[in-house]
Amino acid sequence: MDTREVVNAIEGIIKEKKIERSKLSEIVKSIFLSILKKKFNLDEEENAEDYFSVTFNIDTGDVEIMHEREVVADEDFDNPVSQIKLTDALAIDPDAEVGDDLPEIIDFNSFGRRHIIAAKQILAQKIKKVERANTYDTYIEKIGEIIMGSIHQITPREIKINYDDIEVIMPKSESVFNERYRRGELLKAVIKDVYFKNQDVKVIVSRSDSDFIKKLFETEVPEISDGIIEIIQVARRPGIRSKVILETLDSRVDPVGACVGQRGARITAIVSELNKEKIDIIQKINEPKMFITRLLGIKTEYQLDLDVDNKTAEVIVPDHIYDDVMGLRNSNVELTEEVSGYKLKVMTESEYEEMTNLTIEKVEEFTDELKALLAANGIKDAETFYETEMEVILQIEGMDESKYNYIKATLDSYYSE
Repeated sequence: MDTREVVNAIEGIIKEKKIERSKLSEIVKSIFLSILKKKFNLDEEENAEDYFSVTFNIDTGDVEIMHEREVVADEDFDNPVSQIKLTDALAIDPDAEVGDDLPEIIDFNSFGRRHIIAAKQILAQKIKKVERANTYDTYIEKIGEIIMGSIHQITPREIKINYDDIEVIMPKSESVFNERYRRGELLKAVIKDVYFKNQDVKVIVSRSDSDFIKKLFETEVPEISDGIIEIIQVARRPGIRSKVILETLDSRVDPVGACVGQRGARITAIVSELNKEKIDIIQKINEPKMFITRLLGIKTEYQLDLDVDNKTAEVIVPDHIYDDVMGLRNSNVELTEEVSGYKLKVMTESEYEEMTNLTIEKVEEFTDELKALLAANGIKDAETFYETEMEVILQIEGMDESKYNYIKATLDSYYSE
């Protein structure tokens, strides 16, 4: 086993791992200097480069180790690392004199098999370190980019994906609950995070992150990648629904139409990648009432009362569109709240009418006899009482003006509260 074997091992790993040539030279020199330090028992604080120089020809793979020592009189010799006896120096160079610095080429093969094996072990460690640093530097710059790789392992906790020459991880929390993944399937995802863990580089990708949708739009819609249209917000319930909020920097460009594309081609491609997740594309509007209306997607007549100071809104919709307004798992309302910043209370017209129209049965102050009297004459709620003329009510058997005034005052007190 000789130096060439070590160099061959270095070159093989370098080609496989795509390490830069300049780093190769640094690695080789540091390996041989480390071995020389051990060979000559240098103290921890001593620097091997003070006594040895290592030259590596990256093209030929040749390594030359030079040991430079001061020539001293035989009786003054006390350090074999920094000094050489005059008698020994003369055997190397007949012209050597005391005080000269004498360079000598060292045959690394003379170090023995143990040191060469150690050199290869150090090589593997250094290559691994450089490889990790290269991977980190490469992918930290790619956070937010979409990649496509092949699924090679699925576990309950994560999905491992082969991409380029590395393995990326999609944790279960970054997957979409209603998607089904298969081994060998090509999968797109966005790079979300890159970090070191136990000296290894972890590249985390996601399909549930809002950035995944944002990047899909940038890919499909040139006006976004060109900066004409800007995605200012994406709110998402992965696998269910997302709302993409847009602004245009060119008033001549319809941002929603641009994202939909001719015959819906662009949005169809995006929805297909998202396994038919519902996508709402909305242009940003500063007027909150109109903006909330667009966010909810209501196209029929309805009632919306805003409390701008407290950022709340009461939404009353026809009964038949209530489910559509709420959305699957209340996603439409929750996403609207997230984007608008308003807390919404949504109810049907029937619910609102029941809530606002006080029934006689609910009035605790009335006796059962009075409740029965009013109900028997068709007055079952406060609204009916107020709409019925006083003269008509006074004609009811058992009713008088005093009782009428009591009923009215009691009902009035409910509404004043």
